[in-house]
Amino acid sequence: MSHKGKAIDAPATEDLDYLQPGSVVEVSHENNDCLRVWYTATIIERRATSTNDERYVVQFIDIYQDRNSGTKLLLEYNSVDIRPLPPPLPPRKFKAGDMVEAYYQNGWYEGEITLMLDNYNCMFQISSRFLLFGVNQVRHHRTWFNGDWIPPLNLYVTKSIWDEDLTDRMMEIDSNQLEWETDSGSAETSTAGTGNILEKTKEEEFSEGERVEVANIDEDGFNQAWLAATIVKPVENNRYIIRYETLRTGNDTGFLVKEMDSLHIRPPPPDIPVPHQFKMFDNVDALYKGGWWKGIITRVLPRGSRYKVHFDNNGKVMEFKHSDLRLHLDWIDRKWTKPSP
Repeated sequence: MSHKGKAIDAPATEDLDYLQPGSVVEVSHENNDCLRVWYTATIIERRATSTNDERYVVQFIDIYQDRNSGTKLLLEYNSVDIRPLPPPLPPRKFKAGDMVEAYYQNGWYEGEITLMLDNYNCMFQISSRFLLFGVNQVRHHRTWFNGDWIPPLNLYVTKSIWDEDLTDRMMEIDSNQLEWETDSGSAETSTAGTGNILEKTKEEEFSEGERVEVANIDEDGFNQAWLAATIVKPVENNRYIIRYETLRTGNDTGFLVKEMDSLHIRPPPPDIPVPHQFKMFDNVDALYKGGWWKGIITRVLPRGSRYKVHFDNNGKVMEFKHSDLRLHLDWIDRKWTKPSP
């Protein structure tokens, strides 16, 4: 079907430029989880009705009604659910709490960054899952209102802090991660599948297939949490390719693969008995957003099955059930030690 169409029952001059047939736009759609998603589509025609003459037929660009025949999906939307295609902007540095749109399953999902792993990857919640996206898959959220973008576009252009070289570096990192993920598939099957760990060399602190925990370092250099991972393979200068066990890629095709320094990798804590009930001021790790966060028990709730935990890194207090806590241990000089009260 052609992307061109003829307006019905209304002259085209009455419509805004981006609502003309043939224009590429974004349409707002709510999925089953009541999340707002923006999909790219083409205006086909204006469709007047007895109650509302501001409706338009659009054809999706990346969503098929029948993939075998190549037929793209056609739907009808009100003009208030259609906006122009946002112009490309220079990439910017993100931080936890930023309102953004993340590209996932052919659409831009509105939401909030819940965690920055580093300058290149952030965590974003979609429904009940936390997914990891590269910053080139995320854009700042803006609202199209009365013919203008809010916040104005010039704010993003004048405050851009990244140059083209860094953008190229981001794309290079993403492509390398895809290579690592592909190359490591057979290696993981041959080691982790049988439980055999390859023997360490003298220079290597960790082995292929070994389960570890890796630090989540924020933009200020502080460790926020420890996340479960598997060593994929060692690289030079005490660095390793690791695969997370709880963080998935932005397109949800597998677990995120990343290169890490050995200083930010440690073995899993030893299995020690968990007390039947934690006590006030116990040092604990709380399972939150796919990682273990250090905190202190500040309150034991009735019946002792739930607790208030004060996080060390950000001062927040949150409630956790007993099964999501473990006693905190410190990894110092390659030894596990119990912290002082």
